[in-house]
Amino acid sequence: MNKSEFDAVFKLPFAEAGSFFRDKLNIPTAAWHDMMDDQHAKGFMVAGAYKADLLADFRSAVQKSIDGQLSLKQFREQFDQIVAKHGWSYNGGRNWRSELIWDTNITSAYQAGRWQQFEASGTEYLTYVHADGVAHPRPLHVSWSGTTLPITDPWWDSHYPPCAWHCHCRAVRADRSDFAEAAKGGKGTAPQDGTKEWTNKVTGETKDYPNGIDPGFGYNVGKAAGRDYRVLSDKFDTLPRDISRAWMKEHLGGPAFARFARGRIEGEFPVAVLTEEAQKALSLDRQTIWIDRSRLDETMGIEDYRMITRIVNEGRRGKSIQFKWDHEGLQYHLRLKGNRVESFRKAKS
Repeated sequence: MNKSEFDAVFKLPFAEAGSFFRDKLNIPTAAWHDMMDDQHAKGFMVAGAYKADLLADFRSAVQKSIDGQLSLKQFREQFDQIVAKHGWSYNGGRNWRSELIWDTNITSAYQAGRWQQFEASGTEYLTYVHADGVAHPRPLHVSWSGTTLPITDPWWDSHYPPCAWHCHCRAVRADRSDFAEAAKGGKGTAPQDGTKEWTNKVTGETKDYPNGIDPGFGYNVGKAAGRDYRVLSDKFDTLPRDISRAWMKEHLGGPAFARFARGRIEGEFPVAVLTEEAQKALSLDRQTIWIDRSRLDETMGIEDYRMITRIVNEGRRGKSIQFKWDHEGLQYHLRLKGNRVESFRKAKS
C-alpha cells in the first residue's frame, strides 16, 4: 500500500476511532505477549514500557495520531523526544519500533470504529478486502479477499481486520445482492484454512490460531471494544501489589474513569487494590476491587470515587467487609461483596 492509498483508508479521523482509544487503560508490560487478543481492546501497552509517565507520553502521541494530528514522521519525532526524556531502552530499530506502535494502534482504532459504524447502520453483510499494493502480501489474506458473509458469521470473530502485524486489510459494507454474487463465485462461505498452536511464553498457555492470523490478533477488535474492563482482570491481579496500587491511582485519575463515572462507559471498572492483610482477612483470592456502573450513587462525585483506593489502603476495616475513612470532616463508608463494591456513601464526621 503506497502513502496515498494508506492516507485514503487509514487517515480518516472520526469520533468512534478516537473514543475507542480514549477509553483504554494504560497497562505496564515487559514483552508484547504480556497482553493478548481482546485485552488490547481495553488496554494500551508499549512492550517494555513499565513507567507510568513514559506510557502516558506514548499514549498522548498515539491519541494525537489517531485524531489525525500526527503523521508517521511527526510521531517519530515525538517518539525520539519521549525516549530521550525518559532514557528508555527498547528493542529493535528506531524506525521499525516507532512505526509498529503508530501503525498497530491507528489501524486497530480505525477498524474498531468502523465496526461500531457497521452496527449502528444496521449492516447485514461484510466483504473482506485485501490491501493490494503492500510490499509483502500474505497469500491467505489475498485468498480471503472478496469473501462476503453475514456480519453475524463466526468467521468475523477471528478474521475481522487487522489480522496480523502491519495488516492493512479491511472489511467493507455489503448487501444481500453482494452476498448472492459472492456465493456464485465460491466466496459466500467462510474459508477453512486450519489452525496452528501457539504457546504464550509468559503464561505457558497454548492457543490455536487460524492459519493466517498472527498470535494476538485472533479476535474481533470491534466486538471486543464493547466489553468492559474485566477482560483485564488477570493483568491487575498478577501485577506486584505495590505496582498495581500505583497504577490504580493512575487509572482513577484518568479520563477513562471520568467517562465511566458519567455513564459513557458501561460495565465494571477497577477502583482499588487490597493490602495483603485485607485480602487475607476478607478471604478473597484476588487483590483487585471493582465497581459496577449500576452501583454508582449520583450523590457522590467523581473525586469521591477516586478516593476509594485510599479508603481501602488507609481506612479502618469494620465488620470484615466495610471500610471507614475520615477525611476533611467527612466519614466515608465503603461496603464490599466479594471483590465488588456493594455500596459507597459519605456523611459528616
